[in-house]
Amino acid sequence: MRPVPFEYTLAEDLDHALALLDENGDDARPLAGGQSLVPMMNLRLARPEMLIDINRLPLDDIAVEGGSVRVGALVRHSRLLGDPAVAARAPVIAEGVREIAHPTIRNRGTIGGSIAHADPTAELPLLLLLLDGAVEARARGGTRRIEAANFFRGAFTTALAPGEMVTGVEFSLPDGPWGGAFIELAERRGDYAIVAVAAAVAIDGGRIREARLVCAGAESVPVRGTEAEQFLAGRSLDDNGAAEAGRIFAAAHAAYGDIRATAAYRRHLIAELTRRAVDTACARAVG
Repeated sequence: MRPVPFEYTLAEDLDHALALLDENGDDARPLAGGQSLVPMMNLRLARPEMLIDINRLPLDDIAVEGGSVRVGALVRHSRLLGDPAVAARAPVIAEGVREIAHPTIRNRGTIGGSIAHADPTAELPLLLLLLDGAVEARARGGTRRIEAANFFRGAFTTALAPGEMVTGVEFSLPDGPWGGAFIELAERRGDYAIVAVAAAVAIDGGRIREARLVCAGAESVPVRGTEAEQFLAGRSLDDNGAAEAGRIFAAAHAAYGDIRATAAYRRHLIAELTRRAVDTACARAVG
């Protein structure tokens, strides 16, 4: 199929892009990598009347400072994957990004595009929630910071208002020694995840001081395993209770069934992938 007719405009700068978004509202969409938007347009699932090409905007910075990793919206997945500072300070980000589709898509797809697209099986929304992240959204009237927990509203639905666009995201790293792990199961390498689970554990004196667990692919948004996190807090690394944490996490979410997996199978995956992720994160925290 072909998309419906649309107008194409190359944004001269950020103010120009925001002005076009403000003037055209829901009829306009920013275009960067186009790895999700263009296929949706070809299938006529998306029908914007105007595409605003933002590829020339200066939104391609990566900054690793203190306890945070800030990534501009136009950073390509492959660049984030290969950034040495990110690999050193937050290897779980690189581990998750490595699971995104295939090299061709990672070379073109952007961080901001993936976050704004809000696919419930996507890796970056999961990572943003895992690392207590936030989204920087810009509009003609100013900038606002939206916590990841409040940004994803449903499948392909976010808290972005008409006229707003994602200009960057920020990941917050745990204090002190910590380890993370990202594990995903798909039918084939590069396919959409059936279920993905990520864990981050901060340690103190041989015990888990703080645990973070997030699952994608089982509900319409990535979800935190709050009850399982509370169960893990305070446990020793030698007896971390990873299997029980997985059962708690799985029991807390109904999951959904589709042609790829039943709800029961997804719950089984949540339990098993959580066990593996917690064990790996604990090992990395002391490695």
